[in-house]
Amino acid sequence: MAEEYVIVRRFTTEVEAELARAILESNGIAAAVLRDDGGGMLPAMSLLSAVRLVVAPADAETAREVLSAGDG
Repeated sequence: MAEEYVIVRRFTTEVEAELARAILESNGIAAAVLRDDGGGMLPAMSLLSAVRLVVAPADAETAREVLSAGDG
């Protein structure tokens, strides 16, 4: 059975999501960026839905805390 992931934050751009992913990974939290862009063939599709940053359920609370610390 595949492991499920939790969305910890949504972004309007892939750049913002990748920066947040890098921050989480530098804090020891594995993360992934999910986007709908037709497998790279239709980048404009990502304008229709948010770019999602996901982590394992066990890391969700810590990930949110790390990201919130950078908001201030």
